[in-house]
Amino acid sequence: MENWTTVEVLRHARHDWLNKLQLINGYASLNNMEKVKDIVEDIILEAQQESKLSNLHLPKFAELLLTYNWEGHPFRLEYEILDADKRLLPEDGRLYGWMKSFLACVEEMADPYGDNLLSLTFGTPQSAARFFFEFSGTIKTPGLLTGWLEAECRGRHVVHAQSETVFSVEVVFPEVPAGGKLLS
Repeated sequence: MENWTTVEVLRHARHDWLNKLQLINGYASLNNMEKVKDIVEDIILEAQQESKLSNLHLPKFAELLLTYNWEGHPFRLEYEILDADKRLLPEDGRLYGWMKSFLACVEEMADPYGDNLLSLTFGTPQSAARFFFEFSGTIKTPGLLTGWLEAECRGRHVVHAQSETVFSVEVVFPEVPAGGKLLS
């Protein structure tokens, strides 16, 4: 998204909204009001998550997640923001760089022809920033993730599962020193 103009950002946002409205219109014309309600509920939940993400005061990180699916990637990204104590949040620029590097690793290992989804859950329970990633789809290079985690997370991660079609990993950042920021 580097160097996008306001008009380009608005074009992508409008495209997303038009897709959602067309789905609602299509199901309404079929008189499938249950499906219409489901889509509207999904839109509300998505908007609430976007609001939580935007309110973290991590603008670069938020921009990365909010716009990630607007470009061609070998997987779709979903995220859920749990309660987050702003005092325990990583510094924005470093978090952005770390997340961008993580996503690049997943892009390299994901089969570009698969139906791939990466889900991120983020929050600050137990006095630490926690990222929980779940991937489902087709993984062409399963060992790549382990190497990246060992190099970039230095023991602050737990791989819960990994195969040729899924992985789940949790990355925990230590408590922030008084007056400090995470990701040092």
